[in-house]
Amino acid sequence: MLQTRQGNFSLLTRHINGVYSQAYKRRHGKVGHVFQGRFKAILVDEGAYLLEVCRYLELNPVRAGMVAEPGAWLWSSYRVHVGKAARVSWLDTAALHGFMLGQDVDSPKASARALKLYAAHVAAGHGVSLWDQALNRQIYLGDNDFVQRMLDAAEPGSARSREVPKAQRPKKTMKLGLTQWLAQGPSREEALRRAHTEGGLTMTAMAAELGLTVARVSQLVSRAERGREMKSGRRHDLQDFALIPWS
Repeated sequence: MLQTRQGNFSLLTRHINGVYSQAYKRRHGKVGHVFQGRFKAILVDEGAYLLEVCRYLELNPVRAGMVAEPGAWLWSSYRVHVGKAARVSWLDTAALHGFMLGQDVDSPKASARALKLYAAHVAAGHGVSLWDQALNRQIYLGDNDFVQRMLDAAEPGSARSREVPKAQRPKKTMKLGLTQWLAQGPSREEALRRAHTEGGLTMTAMAAELGLTVARVSQLVSRAERGREMKSGRRHDLQDFALIPWS
């Protein structure tokens, strides 16, 4: 699974299908297609489904009958995420472990706990039917609110404005900057969540202004969302969620 700083995943796949495929065929003396069919990208609500998608991908070689357990597949990120292989710079294992614990991994003890929890989370994923239960409109992995936010982000205001009579539409208000959202929020995490979901600020822009990585900002926003869900009783504690497969 990839997290992009900009909405430019198609450019990456075009590069892979073009430059990489040609180099691969020259190197191995092959002809024809390297990849079969067109790629399909699924937009994921990471606050709700990041961990589910990760374990789905880790178990793919097992489902295909290529190995008996995910750790036996040498090209999988699973080996890094459970401590069986050295970490690599482009794989954000720390952020994944942070999602697993619901907090930053700030000590060797926390890291060891995250490794065990993730291994248990993946082990509990056998037989879980992710796409049948959660795929929305064929390209979104999230609920209707998530789909609407993504539509509004792609075309601000247009999706809802077509459904609401002009006389009933809210008056335009001045767009707040990140500094103003931070000043109003009860916590930094909640302020970032509101700036993103209510103010329309992108995680890339917020990360650049704060001097953080996009992955870190995404983690803070997701933490605030989980806090709201837990307070309203709509979600299990992350530790329980990691050990209990969906029915």
